Amino acid sequence: MSKINLQPSPNGEVAIVVNLEVKVGAEAEFEEVFQRSVTYSRLEPGNIIFNIHKVIGTERSYVLYEVWRNEAAVHSHFAQPYTVDLFSMFDRNLVHPLSEGGLNFVQDLHPQARMAPAKTIPDSDAE
Repeated sequence: MSKINLQPSPNGEVAIVVNLEVKVGAEAEFEEVFQRSVTYSRLEPGNIIFNIHKVIGTERSYVLYEVWRNEAAVHSHFAQPYTVDLFSMFDRNLVHPLSEGGLNFVQDLHPQARMAPAKTIPDSDAE
């Protein structure tokens, strides 16, 4: 997803909120692929938060909230096999591509102190 023009916060972190609407019948694959991505993304050294939420009262609407330590961490994340798989799944299953809106960069008004980053990138082949 090198097409995304990252917009870091003043503290250098990159915080992203994405509204996602899934095609009818694609919910199971969407949730399965996202579960894998959540598991591995949270282990990446540059990740601070990586959460996917289902919008209450809807069948196919989700919100992704992620925070990365810096732009380099996001670029590293985009290169991981599970993220490549996630973007491929988006191409098949989203009602609207990310390029048509739904992706917003946000800024924490009162950022908290961060723990030290993890030391390794997760093995995406482990189950």
